Amino acid sequence: MSKHETTGAPVCRWVAVTDASGRTHMEARWSVPAAAHTAAA
Repeated sequence: MSKHETTGAPVCRWVAVTDASGRTHMEARWSVPAAAHTAAA
């Protein structure tokens, strides 16, 4: 995994969702990442 800084920009993730009739489809879920962690000295 590469190291990068979090910008606070929304992130899109695709998740499988099953509806009430049992059909599964993909949905996009947007979220804002948590605050960037500070590095321990």
